[in-house]
Amino acid sequence: MENNLKNDLRKNMLIQRKSMKVENVSAFSNKIIGTIMELPEFINCKNIMLYLSFGNEVNTYTLAKWCLDNGKKVIIPYCINATREIIPFEINNLTNDLTKSTFGIMEPKHDLLKKVCMEDIDLIIVPGVVFDEHCNRIGFGAGYYDRFLPKRVENTSTIGIAYDYQVINEIPTGVYDVPLDFIITEKRIITKLY
Repeated sequence: MENNLKNDLRKNMLIQRKSMKVENVSAFSNKIIGTIMELPEFINCKNIMLYLSFGNEVNTYTLAKWCLDNGKKVIIPYCINATREIIPFEINNLTNDLTKSTFGIMEPKHDLLKKVCMEDIDLIIVPGVVFDEHCNRIGFGAGYYDRFLPKRVENTSTIGIAYDYQVINEIPTGVYDVPLDFIITEKRIITKLY
């Protein structure tokens, strides 16, 4: 029952996101990235892990470029399909250090780059398809982040970024679901209640 509901929510939200106007993706992304950059968690972090956006996801390339230009280490997830595992790698350049995966997503050239220890990550920007008011998320369904996030050091903050329509009242959660610390949309910041 829970999985069916998650699948329906995911499917409907992906349809909605796919139909977004390019100018809205750009305007909302800029607003969301601007909000992130004002957070103490971002200002104080030295090593930021973020996903590279594709399709109509909130654009993370501007944030990655700003971090590289301003002395923050940028860490990108490399996904191992067989084990559904994320390995974090540091990149120094958005052109030379990336390659297109079999899914069409840009990923680090893992055979050439430095793997990053979990203890060295200060902040993780997490993708998702559906979020709720309690900072829970539904991803694409493969469970990569559900496996990865429990391994992080306790004081490593997690931020989900989404368009405001992607946040609903409540989503069904299972034992493996890990709530995030914040969700940032173009309209608001939602903070996890402890």
